[in-house]
Amino acid sequence: MAYFEPTTLLSAMAAVTCHIGLVGTATTSYSEPCNIARRYTSLDHISKGRASWNVVTSSNQNEARKFSRQSHFDHDERYRRAEEFISVVKGLWDSWDDDAFLRDRQSGQYFDPRKLFHSIISAICLASADRSKLHVRRRSNL
Repeated sequence: MAYFEPTTLLSAMAAVTCHIGLVGTATTSYSEPCNIARRYTSLDHISKGRASWNVVTSSNQNEARKFSRQSHFDHDERYRRAEEFISVVKGLWDSWDDDAFLRDRQSGQYFDPRKLFHSIISAICLASADRSKLHVRRRSNL
């Protein structure tokens, strides 16, 4: 059985529907916050605001091996990582004012830089060498 990546499938569904919510599942155990934030922001834009993220912490041992891990994260570590992961994703989502993107072809101005919150958007997501911890370092400027 083939399993499609949820945001790809939901983007296709968004093109042919207009009244249903589109909810995709993504794990905090084996994903990166920056990628999840971008995928679900894109889906939300494509679907005109109908996207949602079902957050899960993977519990399947086979998934750990796909990511070159000998064992899966224990329960407490998965949920600690999930809390931090969600916080980072929300921070990335909140890094722009809703009206920041002007897309003004006449002036050539794509966005208003005053509506970008540099302290949030410059949060750098790093995985440690053994990919067992998520580290977030914030800077005051880009």
